[in-house]
Amino acid sequence: MCEPVTMAIMFGAASAAQAYGQRQVTKAQFGALATQRQAQNEEISGKAGREMGQRVKEGRAERSRLTVAGGEAGITGNSFAASLMDVAFQQDDDLGAIGQDARFAQRASEAKFQSALASVKNPGALETGLKIAVSAAGGYAAGLQIQGAKAGAVAVA
Repeated sequence: MCEPVTMAIMFGAASAAQAYGQRQVTKAQFGALATQRQAQNEEISGKAGREMGQRVKEGRAERSRLTVAGGEAGITGNSFAASLMDVAFQQDDDLGAIGQDARFAQRASEAKFQSALASVKNPGALETGLKIAVSAAGGYAAGLQIQGAKAGAVAVA
């Protein structure tokens, strides 16, 4: 009943089942991390898009205000055009800064994702195979001990 080969198979099968369970947990963790990364990137992109849209609206309003004020005062010429261009350049600089901030945030998000991936326990095939083999060898040794103990008990009786 407790022969060494049977014990080795039982221990090896139990270890294989445990390894399969660990692999399923690892896959679920990877999936959750990828979903989290995607959500963060969408949030970063959405925030940057809203900020850029708001800044464009502010720039248009500023140029409109200057145009109306210049028209009412009868101001034209190079200095007026330069004022309008300055507002446009400031808007462009702000849009560039918002875009750069979004890129930095996405890089930070990616670094955080990679760090989280590295912390997930993900045993390779060799490690898993060795665990199963060691477990099977332990089962075989336990079967030999049980067999030896039974043989010793039979000899005494």
